[in-house]
Amino acid sequence: MKRAALVLLSALLASPVLAQQAPAAAKPAPAKASVSAANPAAGQLELYLEAMDGQGWQWFFLADTVRRRLDGAGLKVYPLVTKNADGTFAARRGETELAESVRLAVLAKAYPGKLLNYLNARSLSPAADGWRDAAVFAGVNPDELEKLAASGGASALAEAYKRSSAAGVTGTTLFLGGKPYGGSQRLMPLYAAVNGSLPAAKRVPPPPGYTPKPKAPPPGFWVVLSSGIPANDALVGVFDRYFEGIKPVILDYGSADRAARFPSLEFVPAYILAATPEARARLDAEIKAGLFKENGGYLVYEDRQRAGLYAGRPDKKNTLELFVMSQCPFGVLAENAVLEAEKNKLLPEGLKIEIHFIGDAKKDEKGAWVFSSLHGKAEWEEDARQIYIAGKFPDKYNAYLLERNKAITSPDWQSAAKAAGIDAAAVTAGAEEANNLLAADFAATGALGIGTSPSFMVNGQNFMVGLGELTKAAGFGKIPPPGQPAAGCAK
Repeated sequence: MKRAALVLLSALLASPVLAQQAPAAAKPAPAKASVSAANPAAGQLELYLEAMDGQGWQWFFLADTVRRRLDGAGLKVYPLVTKNADGTFAARRGETELAESVRLAVLAKAYPGKLLNYLNARSLSPAADGWRDAAVFAGVNPDELEKLAASGGASALAEAYKRSSAAGVTGTTLFLGGKPYGGSQRLMPLYAAVNGSLPAAKRVPPPPGYTPKPKAPPPGFWVVLSSGIPANDALVGVFDRYFEGIKPVILDYGSADRAARFPSLEFVPAYILAATPEARARLDAEIKAGLFKENGGYLVYEDRQRAGLYAGRPDKKNTLELFVMSQCPFGVLAENAVLEAEKNKLLPEGLKIEIHFIGDAKKDEKGAWVFSSLHGKAEWEEDARQIYIAGKFPDKYNAYLLERNKAITSPDWQSAAKAAGIDAAAVTAGAEEANNLLAADFAATGALGIGTSPSFMVNGQNFMVGLGELTKAAGFGKIPPPGQPAAGCAK
């Protein structure tokens, strides 16, 4: 995805500074009555919060802002955790989130009147030990909070878990008056809902003379999914910010309904809007940036952030394609992991491995290729060498790559060539051919819209970003982890 086309994506990724990038929160199970639902108090909000869920923090800021504006409203926040098979507590985003959940559970139990101030301060103190500043701001001794977390944290977390289980929630969820709030993640719809739930005497009237304008209904909205990939709730929320109240119709790629309405999709998950005049006007910048494809009266956004299906691409049986930047450290780790797994016979038998490159190429006024790559000239020059070696010395390419990756940023590529038994002079002499091959490869990768190193394609159609996603695919679960957190270099 081009940087110029990040208008919509930047809105998706905008989250409180505390939040870590993570999969969207799971949808709640059909909710049972909440603990407070026996006598639901008008205007009372309850937020079940995963401590490092960006969408959950957005709900907190909205709910807390509404609570401050409406005297009759209230807000309570409860940490949300899960349980491992052995009964121990866990958090979706690891130990750091679990530790923060323990602190929230202790604060909710021991200092309930100070929790909201703590949360506001914590959102502005994102460092690992920022909770200490947040505690001081809220009027709590951080040393005392730490002691309470150590001595009573498990008990407080157990109470919080019991409460969320009774409420029937499994992901960040906001309740209003004891029932799950199903409105838009927007300030004014939430404000209107809470205000409307208050007794008439406590409601805040609209400004004098103000009459709300009727809102146009949102355009038709469909989400097409495949291969067990769930809808991205955070992305659906982004569309809701553009078109209040929009609700998607979920279609399976293999269904007759999908085939009839959207017969020519190239990639799924696909988020599809009816191309109404209002939709075109509101998304004008995103359309011009190339973020949406126009297809038969619809605007199609293809979500390539994690995994998907290139439905319009031919099958390539028993083939793994890697898309990398040769000097991207995460791409290097992925290459090494895959090649070592191949050497140790941990991959499907007979698997063909292809490596492709991410970058741009165009011709100047003299007809010569001009390349650009994220890590500079040395990177695309290495890309060209590798693609030439893969074609001319295919039986020695893996050996070259493993040796070269030991010092990928070194200008001394000749030593790796020598170690692999490759004639370096022949590679140098083939520079023009190598450049032509690289330009074609860049173009093919760009046509697929792939811009993150490493990305993978299994059997020609099944796409995923990051080695962690690849190891979830059938036949690739034995690839050893690379030894550091998953990440990538984005074009």
